[in-house]
Amino acid sequence: MSDFVRDMRNHKIVPDVRYRKCSGVCQYGRTFDGLSYQSRFSRDPGMMSDFVRDMRNHKIVPDVVPVPPESLLHVVYPGGLRVNLGNVLTPTEVKHVPEVSWPEAEPDAYYTLIMTDPDAPSRTAPKFREWHHWLVVNIPGLDLTKGDTLSDYIGAAPPRKTGLHRYVFLLYRQNERIYYKESRLSNRSTQGRGKFSTHKFSEKYELGLPVAGNFFQAQFDDYVPKLYRQLGHFQNAF
Repeated sequence: MSDFVRDMRNHKIVPDVRYRKCSGVCQYGRTFDGLSYQSRFSRDPGMMSDFVRDMRNHKIVPDVVPVPPESLLHVVYPGGLRVNLGNVLTPTEVKHVPEVSWPEAEPDAYYTLIMTDPDAPSRTAPKFREWHHWLVVNIPGLDLTKGDTLSDYIGAAPPRKTGLHRYVFLLYRQNERIYYKESRLSNRSTQGRGKFSTHKFSEKYELGLPVAGNFFQAQFDDYVPKLYRQLGHFQNAF
């Protein structure tokens, strides 16, 4: 991020970025001070990166967000298991909190991190979309240990015979430290997890566009029943 853009945001010349829909290539256009402009990707499809293409091909856009993030978020689980744009991992492999990093993170900025499953209880019948697994806000310089955890981390828990679920990580840059009026959710309950909307949450707190993202896929394995027991009556949520 350039000093120019940083100063514009810090002084709230750009307090928010909002979406609007219009016809043609402007479908994912953005507005600034009432004037519409298009992303570089929509103007020139040849410039679309593999990252953006994968986000669209796996329908992260529009199932979770209407516009793809700007860059790749680095997510690594214990054992060096990397999240990589839809690669398949097992619930056993992702049961512990991952390390999350982004080379462009600014040490004096705050960030919000969301991990969410848009395929609850299945991708073909997502009546509980989204089921969010992790929510950390006010992260200084992307130091997760110093952020405010609103929803404790819960690993992938796709029900039996529901196929692959997408697990999406999205990072937002906050304009300032925010007081979030949300309940704090533990990893011992399913309360408040379902029917979450990343897009509506970002609009509510004026987070603008996600600056980075990534995702993996997972399906049921033998660890899932153990996680269900940890969560009480989790199976009844589906």
